[in-house]
Amino acid sequence: MAILAISREYGAGGRDIGRQVAQRLSYEYVDKERLFQDLDKWGKRWGQTARELDEVCPTLWERHDWQYRGYLAALEALILTYAAADRVVLIGRGAFLLLREVPFCLKVRLVAPLEVRVERIMVRESLDRGRAEELIGRVDRDRACYLQANYGKDWDDRSNYDLILNTGSLSYDQVTDLLVKELAEKDRLATPAARARLVDLALAKRLQAKIATDPRILAPTIQVQPVDGVIVVSGVIHNPKELTLIQEIALEVCEAREIRLELKHR
Repeated sequence: MAILAISREYGAGGRDIGRQVAQRLSYEYVDKERLFQDLDKWGKRWGQTARELDEVCPTLWERHDWQYRGYLAALEALILTYAAADRVVLIGRGAFLLLREVPFCLKVRLVAPLEVRVERIMVRESLDRGRAEELIGRVDRDRACYLQANYGKDWDDRSNYDLILNTGSLSYDQVTDLLVKELAEKDRLATPAARARLVDLALAKRLQAKIATDPRILAPTIQVQPVDGVIVVSGVIHNPKELTLIQEIALEVCEAREIRLELKHR
């Protein structure tokens, strides 16, 4: 089945519409609270980091910090694993970029005029107009910066999306109807080959996340990619101990899958 990845301006209705689509199609609904719970299971450190830095513009120091890189890798692994499990609505956190290679993922951006969003946020958050405008501006800037800093992509680039829908002129029910229809069209692209590729991407990202969150390994250049069915681990390591640890983690995560290590010593 097709996957839905929603990018949204603050106050454009992403959460409500995502829930409506999930209920209509009996899909999983994955938002920040679901991901926070999953990251808590990954380790207390990662759930706490997520709550502090979720969709926030990272500082230069944070981008190069071991903990931030580990958190981001774990978050990406969870998103891809949910996608590979099928029938899911993914809210924010760059899911539309992580799934850009997946033809059966419907990548949607929800927008609305500022005045409409201000009215919604005033009611939802019990704020006056000035504070609502300030909150919207800050959240939108953070979300845009989060994507630019971590993925080098412009949040407003229309080429990143299959659809851009204005919830100021369309009701939530109308948007839900449109998305359900478009997801049905995307279903035909969920070929066995495309699904297998997504499963491989999720497996590779889980391995990368396990390496990135292991405090015994300080190798920030490590990348893991599926290549023709083989899980390839590349990058620079510092000593034989790191090599041994990476081999052990790879065997644990990938089990019977073929693994190729293309690691260089500094």
